Amino acid sequence: MAATGMTCTANEEISAAWDALKKSTTKLAAIRFGIETTKVGMKTTAEFKLIDTMERDDSKTNEENWNAMLETLKEDEGCFIVFDMRFEHSGRQMYRPLLVSWCPDSLKVTDRMMIGSNKDQVKRDLTGIQKSLHAAEKDELTYEAAKTATV
Repeated sequence: MAATGMTCTANEEISAAWDALKKSTTKLAAIRFGIETTKVGMKTTAEFKLIDTMERDDSKTNEENWNAMLETLKEDEGCFIVFDMRFEHSGRQMYRPLLVSWCPDSLKVTDRMMIGSNKDQVKRDLTGIQKSLHAAEKDELTYEAAKTATV
């Protein structure tokens, strides 16, 4: 049986990173995690797996932090990123988490399906994420696209 119909849940490591990112006083700017499947005999299981976190560099703009996060994305690895968007909108400073599902076309079909079928699960597990952006190519992940998706 293929692993595409499976849903995952956020483990304690991802939940702890999410709790830290939600605090506006934290230096955490992004959480990056993927889906790891394991096959034992005829049974395949899947779980979210933390890849890494990225701290905010206060000497840089939020756009520069966004671009630094983009540099970590690989063409052969799909993942989810929760990025702490910070920007000004209508004269107010905004702080909103943005869920990015990175699903490059170079991935196997089953891996793309796992990313697509688990995006809503990520939103349920990480309460408070309301906005998301899906991309298959890096040029779709401009800072302006992220701001537009977040507003």
